[in-house]
Amino acid sequence: MSTSIVAPPPGKAAARGLADIRPDREWFRWSGRHPVGALLITAFVATQMATTAGYFMPAIGLPELPWPLHNGHVAAPATPEGTAASYFAGQFMHYFNGIAFVLVFALLAYSKLPFRATNTGNLLKALTFCTILALVAAGLLAPLIYRPGTGLGFFSFGHGWKFPFAILVWHLFFGVHIAALHNPVKVRQIQLEDARQA
Repeated sequence: MSTSIVAPPPGKAAARGLADIRPDREWFRWSGRHPVGALLITAFVATQMATTAGYFMPAIGLPELPWPLHNGHVAAPATPEGTAASYFAGQFMHYFNGIAFVLVFALLAYSKLPFRATNTGNLLKALTFCTILALVAAGLLAPLIYRPGTGLGFFSFGHGWKFPFAILVWHLFFGVHIAALHNPVKVRQIQLEDARQA
């Protein structure tokens, strides 16, 4: 088995020792040079992590949230729910939604949310945005689009508190992963440090 080391970008940064290379710092350094690519990767990873968590909600006593399955019902209504065609249509729609929401957050909502430009403020921005998404999901999507006529009722409380709480937990999990990978504060800090060392 062979191993290889990818060289850092040319310039003063190349003089850093291997001990100074940390994956998190390299991620934010790369994000500063490739902001759109970084947003797309952030969206994919955050959506994947939250989607996985949705399937494992029963492990913490909450109902399963198979969003791709529900999206398949919307994206391909003539296809029987649970079939491969329905699942893949739902999966595509689910990931497209995840990417779109991360782009809306980063490009439109981020600068409008009322928290300071700190690491904590970055997390609060993502959690606030995702709480709004959870309210839309519980208040509109689940009772009126995904499962109309099933008695979910006002903000999906029709079958008890666990279902709307699971929706909130899912979206907060999504938000934590967005904030972990999309952090303009860290990007700027690293850019300033690199400029001082140049």
